[in-house]
Amino acid sequence: MNTFATEVARDIRREEAFWTDLAELRAVGIRSTLSAAAKVAEVKGPELEGATVARLLSSASIFAQASDEQSRDLAQQIAVFSSLASDDEAVHQAVVHVMSDLGNFPGLNKLEQANAIAQSFQAYVRRHLLEEINTVEMAGKRVSLTEFQLDVWDSLKSSIAAAISAPTSAGKSYVVLEHLCERAIAEASFTALYIAPTRALLTEIQVKLEKRLSPISSELRITTIPVLDPSRRPKQIYVLTQERVQLLLSVVDLSGIINLVVVDEAQAMGDDSRGMILQDVLEKIKISNHNARFLFLAPGASGFQLIGDSVGLPEMEIKETSLSPVVQNRINVRFSMQNENLVELELVTPKKLEAIGSYVFKRGFALKEDAKLAAVAQEFGVSGRSLVYATGAANAEAVAGLIAFNRESKTTEALRELSKFIKQHIHKDYSLADYVLKGVAFHYGSMPSLLREGIEDTFRKEDLDYLCCTTTLFQGVNLPARNVFIDTPTRGNKGESLDEAALWNFAGRAGRLGEEVVGNVFLVNYENWESQPLTERKPFAVKVAFKQAIEDDFESVVKVLEFAATKAQDGLNRLSTDERITAAAGLVLFRSAQGSLGTLLGRPNLQLTDAQKITLKNSAERALSELGLPEQVLASSWMIDPTALTSLLQRLRQGVKKGEFEKLIPVNPSSDSYKVYNGIIRRLYKHLGGVTLSGDEGQRARGFVNHVTVTALSWMRGEPLTQLVRESVKYHLKKASDASKRNRKQAIIDAAIRNMFSLVEQTIRFKLVQWAKAYVDLLRFVLLESGRSDLIGQVYDFSLALELGISTETGRSLVELGLSRITASVIASLITDSSLTPEQVKEWVRNQPNVQLLQLSSLVVAELRAKQLLAPEAELEVGTDD
Repeated sequence: MNTFATEVARDIRREEAFWTDLAELRAVGIRSTLSAAAKVAEVKGPELEGATVARLLSSASIFAQASDEQSRDLAQQIAVFSSLASDDEAVHQAVVHVMSDLGNFPGLNKLEQANAIAQSFQAYVRRHLLEEINTVEMAGKRVSLTEFQLDVWDSLKSSIAAAISAPTSAGKSYVVLEHLCERAIAEASFTALYIAPTRALLTEIQVKLEKRLSPISSELRITTIPVLDPSRRPKQIYVLTQERVQLLLSVVDLSGIINLVVVDEAQAMGDDSRGMILQDVLEKIKISNHNARFLFLAPGASGFQLIGDSVGLPEMEIKETSLSPVVQNRINVRFSMQNENLVELELVTPKKLEAIGSYVFKRGFALKEDAKLAAVAQEFGVSGRSLVYATGAANAEAVAGLIAFNRESKTTEALRELSKFIKQHIHKDYSLADYVLKGVAFHYGSMPSLLREGIEDTFRKEDLDYLCCTTTLFQGVNLPARNVFIDTPTRGNKGESLDEAALWNFAGRAGRLGEEVVGNVFLVNYENWESQPLTERKPFAVKVAFKQAIEDDFESVVKVLEFAATKAQDGLNRLSTDERITAAAGLVLFRSAQGSLGTLLGRPNLQLTDAQKITLKNSAERALSELGLPEQVLASSWMIDPTALTSLLQRLRQGVKKGEFEKLIPVNPSSDSYKVYNGIIRRLYKHLGGVTLSGDEGQRARGFVNHVTVTALSWMRGEPLTQLVRESVKYHLKKASDASKRNRKQAIIDAAIRNMFSLVEQTIRFKLVQWAKAYVDLLRFVLLESGRSDLIGQVYDFSLALELGISTETGRSLVELGLSRITASVIASLITDSSLTPEQVKEWVRNQPNVQLLQLSSLVVAELRAKQLLAPEAELEVGTDD
């Protein structure tokens, strides 16, 4: 970049007059994005003169040539706001010049769509020549990239591990996914792992990959299930969470065949036990696949070399930028003490709050906090799709209700179908079914995947106007909006502070590359927040959870190991400690059993003394000797308290010795197996959960375990979610008093549905999955050591059935094809053969007459079409709820 331009840009930024001009332009530009609100309010604010715009654009032309990102960010702001604030042709020609110099051609193309700009021949040639330099061949077409995207794209040709850090809206995932796809197409055999922290993100990535790679679908498998490909295709892309990767590596040998590993939201390496699982699986992959290429993605992070050092990747190319190609305005929403109809907007900048304008509405804002947030969203969200942050699932429902109750109906065909789907597959009285008919929905992590996807899809297509969401949308899911509304930097009922980086990530949903050139983040009463984390973006340093735990809490980790060494045989005695401490101690134990503890403790970034390393080594060896836990069990269950694992091991040994095989061995849940699974789940809660189940004090816990057993069995059998929800609603309504029912029936129904979602996602699909894997591994070990290897084949590995919510081969094949659990259970219920392979399932679906599919929900039919399970020529009419 031009050094002289950088110096001049610095001089301009020192002039107070420049900042005065810029404040006026920003105020007018932002107000222009809120024109819909201005139609129903009296608006006053800073004005703008033509000479001011000319001066700023002159500065912007210099800033665009500078090397520092602050100058280039200011150049982009000036260009975008000038385009929004002025109709002058000369202004728009100058905007084209600046945006071309910045290399932001996706943004420029959006601006040109809004304003037809007449250009001289010289300007036209210059603009298109510069764009051609930034254009590459992707998916058979020419695609214009930003400067940063182009730099990343070119760097992907290297074989060195790479880390890519950029704001949420920078389009980094787009180029990485295209790189993955091009390799999958070009190479004769190819195996890739795409690791993401949430199931919601897995689904989104799988859908994108399937769409892009449909031409080679016959030779490629894209799966979110950690099992071998029954068709043994030469190309495999696994899209998995770190827990599913851990399971995959424990059952499938991928040594020497992995070509590419993409770690999305790589900052998850700092997430306590989940971060340690991610570190462990990446190390395993690196050791067994020397030629694998690793790519790490994170929003606005620094310190990636720490991650590289932690997993054995000392060489890492780092591509980073703090510059977003979308102008994102952080706007303080201030209320007047004297006039309840008055709202003042101020732009949040690192220097000060800049006046944008005052709006006097007919509506009064002397409201409680949730109602105030809903009212602000209603008034300022009319300019485009809006995401509204809620502190939890119940709060998301409450805020969505407040917005929906105060809106007219918005009945598009897509919303009517979504409402029908909710009533048919969740519950007929679920409030969400009514809210979506007002263009409003809520969204949180424990919702069923097809419901979440249906909500996200209708929001993307602009049928839904408002989406009230929790932190689920903070990571990864590509759900752009014009507006984001936030009224607190906390989460949950206890007001726990949100991670600053996560909050910035969510704010980055306002505007999206290729979708918008500007996005607004409304911060309600920002000046009154306990902290103001969104005043200035600061690169956050990535963390490594194991490193933090072992360095900061060394004595606590040793204490867990020493307790295991001395109390291992004392039954249910356990040390009460933090989850991350237990996980750190467990990882040390596993690596000691594996013989690789020296490698783990010898990483260059780990600040431990030689004496500390010796202490850990000796403590781990003593603990292993007393615990008697086999390496194959620790390999996938080291996150669980080691003394608890030993307690369960002892119980299983006792049972095998007594010949209690019918009680101990899990069977296929499709059989009459309540008694077997109730006993197994009781053992899990007693030994691994430390729950007291005996006597009067254990009465409530026994009732809960019985409830978990019934639900888990129904879930594993593939029974419709609507059935589970119906039972939950029925129970909670019966439990409520008559008075409560009359006054709070809807709230009780919604809470019952929310509780069932939580039980399925957090207890059955997370906690029980981990425990079930440990149980099955321990039982197989005990049967082997007892000379009863003949019974090992009878042990049903119910951990995968708990994870998928389906237990038959046919059901698993449906999920293997990428179908959601709702659709898989619907189709499986129509098939009378429980042992179909994926190819046989495809054939069965394609052979069905149209009338067979007329009864299915439109979202189910749409998913079957998206997965190419319905013949393209089959134009099916959508069925009703009857």
